[in-house]
Amino acid sequence: MDIEILAAKQAIKELHYKYALGIDKQDWETFRSIFHDTISVDYSKWGMGDRQEMSVDEYTQLVQYLFSTEGLVTQHYMTNTLLEINGKEASGDTYVFARHKRGDEVMNLNAFYTCSYIETEKGWKISSIEMTPRWDEGADVVSFFQIPDPKPTSKTYLFVTATPIMEHHDALERYVRGVIPMLMQAGGSVPKIIKQDKSVVGHTDTFMSMIVEFEGKEAKHAAHAVFKSEAYAELVPDRDKAFSKMNIAFYSDMPQG
Repeated sequence: MDIEILAAKQAIKELHYKYALGIDKQDWETFRSIFHDTISVDYSKWGMGDRQEMSVDEYTQLVQYLFSTEGLVTQHYMTNTLLEINGKEASGDTYVFARHKRGDEVMNLNAFYTCSYIETEKGWKISSIEMTPRWDEGADVVSFFQIPDPKPTSKTYLFVTATPIMEHHDALERYVRGVIPMLMQAGGSVPKIIKQDKSVVGHTDTFMSMIVEFEGKEAKHAAHAVFKSEAYAELVPDRDKAFSKMNIAFYSDMPQG
């Protein structure tokens, strides 16, 4: 095998050794040093948000925050690294076994990282990292990390609950045929219409619901504008005739503490 490829593989393996030591020793300067200036990060398979592009400083600060739970000690083992070298770029998988201890509680995680690498003037750096968990065991994982509140998405949700008056079916059809195209033209998703089967706690006396999603600020404003439009005003008599009960409301994501 080409000696340059062997050297590249060894250098990349050492990035993962520094990754483990950086976290376990809380040496964030060493941890930061192994990454490219911009990094793609994906922990979505472990329920920690969607793939994100962030700077090396943002990523280092995030990991430092997660592992700063008082009393937390860790030990990471990085093994079984298989790499494909293609000039100044590379990719591969690395196994990780991570032990976390806080007081009497212990949590073990078995996973692997799929990473991309780039050779820079300062040597090989990790440019993307995706974690695929295999299993965890022991204490509840959430208690070991300072999980930040999830960032709200840019989505807006239109939620309608209603009870139709079936003898006024013609008015119901005119209303639905009129309002749904307006919502979709405003950027809404295909409406999801569901019916209530049973109240488990409390009592809800509406029969059906409709959910429409809007992505982004422009769609949100367009959705609100639908209900202020002259075209919608023309549908109001049919709406009021077709339903005995109706509630129309907009919702957005709320961070969970």
